[in-house]
Amino acid sequence: MVLSGKLIKFPYWLCWQVRRLLGKLHGTVFYVEWAHDYHIFENILPHLNTPYRIAAKNRALARELGSRGIKTMVWPVFPETLIMARHALHRFPINNIHKIGMMHGPYYFKKMVRAERYIAFDLYLFTSTAVLNQAREKGITNGVVGGYPRIDAFRHAETIRQSHLLGMEAGLPNGKKTLLFTATWDRSGQSAVHKWIDRLRTLKARYNIVVSLHPMMSKSIRNKLRSMKGIHVAAQHQLYAYMLLSDILISDTSSIIAEFCALDKPVITFSVGQANRLTPDIQAMIRDVSIQISSLEELDGAVEWFEREPGLKKGQREKWNRLIYQDTKISHGKMAAEIINGFIRRKGAVRK
Repeated sequence: MVLSGKLIKFPYWLCWQVRRLLGKLHGTVFYVEWAHDYHIFENILPHLNTPYRIAAKNRALARELGSRGIKTMVWPVFPETLIMARHALHRFPINNIHKIGMMHGPYYFKKMVRAERYIAFDLYLFTSTAVLNQAREKGITNGVVGGYPRIDAFRHAETIRQSHLLGMEAGLPNGKKTLLFTATWDRSGQSAVHKWIDRLRTLKARYNIVVSLHPMMSKSIRNKLRSMKGIHVAAQHQLYAYMLLSDILISDTSSIIAEFCALDKPVITFSVGQANRLTPDIQAMIRDVSIQISSLEELDGAVEWFEREPGLKKGQREKWNRLIYQDTKISHGKMAAEIINGFIRRKGAVRK
């Protein structure tokens, strides 16, 4: 257990027990460690049969979510049932709480951590049968197929409406291809942001440029981006709308690649070499679904290749969609909610 979890274990247990005796536990709680986590949960919420609360790790995050109309509590909270898309159980360091874990990104971009970190949950939702089978091979015995609820947003009327509004604000369509540049954290050892951040301006004459950066991206990179006129920056809650708006994704090793594949749209990736966290599965997936380039000079050629062959990589995208999501045409939020509803119904009273 993380040291902070050990330090708070007894006071947290005592507060939880007192609140239980007073009938003041918080029921079902979705815990949000990063703003991105809320987007994993939001498509589950309409299908739940039980009241729920959203809890943020700190006041700053609660204010950020609140500014978007999301009513949010601030940790510490004391749930009967806890649902999270992180391995952050050190914030809830007692056995009395029923705990459900979810993936915060597609598995093929998130190397599985130690099995015991999954088994610490009562139930863990994996995105597909293929991913669940790999979890079982690692000794994870508490898993079920729960889908990837975030991709439901692509079909939501609000996402589509937001995409149209963003397009009008940006003056799109205007006869140019719209490229969505994404990059994982620049200090991860597998980011390609340095290959294009200083040269985006040179592309504006030929393309519409949208950029989405990893939440932990260095301040210097963000400052460079803010200084560029005519470049559209996608906030986290706008990302899916911008993905609908974009023609081609330009990325590195970001898990947004897998989410873009669910749209069956072309992907171009920068090769980043042999990074420590790049497993053979991740490398195979990226090579399979994208045209890989080494430098920005190769970008135009890759775009033209997709224009000449509209079906290029379509079969590969379909293959990996089956492995990662199993079925992109169903409601993953409803699937996950049915599992959560059943879990809560079976568990009934909280542990004493």
